[in-house]
Amino acid sequence: MIVHILSTGDEVVLGDIADTNAARLCKAMKELGLSVERITAVGDEVEQISSVLMEISNKADICLVTGGLGPTSDDVTAPAFSRAAGVELQTDRQVLTNHNGTAPGFYTTLNRCLFFFMPGVPAEMKMMLEKEVVPVLKERYGLDGAILVERLTVFGLGESRAGSLLNGFHEQFPGLRLGFRVDFPVIEVKIILPHVSGTMETARSLMDQAKQWAMDRLENKVVSGKGLSLAQEVGRLLSAQGKTLAIAESCTGGLISSMVTDVAGSSDYFLFSAVTYSNEAKIKILNVREKTLLDHGAVHERTALEMAEGVRLKAGADFGISTTGIAGPGGGSPEKPVGMVCIGLAGDSVSLAKTYRFTLDDRAMNKTIFAHTALDLLRRHLTGLLKAS
Repeated sequence: MIVHILSTGDEVVLGDIADTNAARLCKAMKELGLSVERITAVGDEVEQISSVLMEISNKADICLVTGGLGPTSDDVTAPAFSRAAGVELQTDRQVLTNHNGTAPGFYTTLNRCLFFFMPGVPAEMKMMLEKEVVPVLKERYGLDGAILVERLTVFGLGESRAGSLLNGFHEQFPGLRLGFRVDFPVIEVKIILPHVSGTMETARSLMDQAKQWAMDRLENKVVSGKGLSLAQEVGRLLSAQGKTLAIAESCTGGLISSMVTDVAGSSDYFLFSAVTYSNEAKIKILNVREKTLLDHGAVHERTALEMAEGVRLKAGADFGISTTGIAGPGGGSPEKPVGMVCIGLAGDSVSLAKTYRFTLDDRAMNKTIFAHTALDLLRRHLTGLLKAS
């Protein structure tokens, strides 16, 4: 069954708002066992909307339309459909109740396609989708299936390398699909079962086998087998082990602390952070020895280790992690180039620092990969992988 989504509104095509409705609709269709083939966005022009509606009516079985149903002059979706269908507008029994606003929706058929028209306001659309549209789809098409998706969060591999490592997947699991989504510096690998046949138990067993097959081949670079972010996974591990964390940052400027505290419930394990950019701050706040800075400089494993140990003691935390490096674009040297970072990790059973070198020439990207690398160092210690590396 072919499903299209049409978002209308000048505010969408001009980039004034993000089209969150389309994402919500895609998720709802997935839960019904349907895949969305295409998403289209058009502005508030009757002729343009009418033309797109006519095109979709000959290609799709279902089309979900959002936007343009209100009382103002730019709400032209209903007149546009009237033009496409060659009929006059009138109210009939197939009105979709708006439980969160005043503009009703409606559904009707044109050519081969069943169209559902919903408001563009996200809260109104969401309620109408759940209470009006989904029940009609379930009743009309007997939809009770589901698309199964497993998500693996991968850090430390490029997309091409991850794809290469998973060569042979489709031969091993011919009924499944692989998908890749890059959110630098992390890759999400999706394992998708488009159509569940047989029992759900059998389908989930197949997905579990495929997931384990993929994890075994991704070189211990899978951060989470449940699609969690690196910060979420570190938080989960800290909570499960009853441990706490403090963070000292120089080159990352508070980014690690922001990532950690973006996770709901982080107050259970996150105690304290310090952005010690200057050498003086490193000495006064973290008790980094002045001799260390004179002998080695700010960007050095010894400095990173003393930062991690200092912030841990300052906060009374189980673990301290630190970053000190050169994010660029200036400030590098042959001995300490842009993209070099030293990361410290201190705890009851661990005291170490490591140097990493990246070849990125973008300051924001360097800070991002430094922060992820620091959290991943802690993750690998918490999972026992650090000892094995």
